[in-house]
Amino acid sequence: MTTEKSQKSEAFQRCMTIGHIALVAVILVATIWFYFSRYDTVSRDNVEAFIRGFGPWAPIAYAAIYIICAPIPFLAPVFSAVGGLLFGAVRGTLYILVVATLSALVPFSLSRRLGQEWVEGKLKGKKLEDIYQRSEGNRGFVFILLMRLVPVLPWEVQNYVAGLTKVSVPTFVMGTMLGIIPGSFSLAFLGSAASDPMSWQFYTAIVLKVITALVPVVVVYLQNRAKRARAQTPA
Repeated sequence: MTTEKSQKSEAFQRCMTIGHIALVAVILVATIWFYFSRYDTVSRDNVEAFIRGFGPWAPIAYAAIYIICAPIPFLAPVFSAVGGLLFGAVRGTLYILVVATLSALVPFSLSRRLGQEWVEGKLKGKKLEDIYQRSEGNRGFVFILLMRLVPVLPWEVQNYVAGLTKVSVPTFVMGTMLGIIPGSFSLAFLGSAASDPMSWQFYTAIVLKVITALVPVVVVYLQNRAKRARAQTPA
């Protein structure tokens, strides 16, 4: 009896997952069709005009597009910069913190519903066992926070990996929202300054973005250097 209930529960979860993926796919296709019915290419100016075309609903349209495109690699930084362009550095940062965190829940939830085997098959060579150990127990919040502050893995991969751990949803949300503050501000600042490429704000934004981009590189370098030093030290 218990086995039968378990099988029904698993079947229901699979149906819910397929339905969720289908809904996201339909909305995504409809959004893309609507965009290309008005514009020929994807560019910063076109995306800005597309979102501004929603008038007072622009923030909601921005959030919806950001969340819908969450599973697609490499789009999150683009939309974050667009947020700064549309709403300014400060207000854009606030929007990005909320919307990016909500969008991260999409791949996070997909990862949990699709299961460990499917996601691990997509993330080979990412040292997942070490990730599991570092996210256990009370260390989950620190794990999520550091993963966001030092983004060694791409944004989308971070979300899928987090879904494989036992980190609770509230812990994931809080760790994500706090951890993405520096990166969100740098992208929003860059987007807001992009309208005047000759201004000091634009050059400052470029420098700030370069600094935040170099942080994971420096961390990986120091980690590898420490590992080599331990390997060379006699027992």
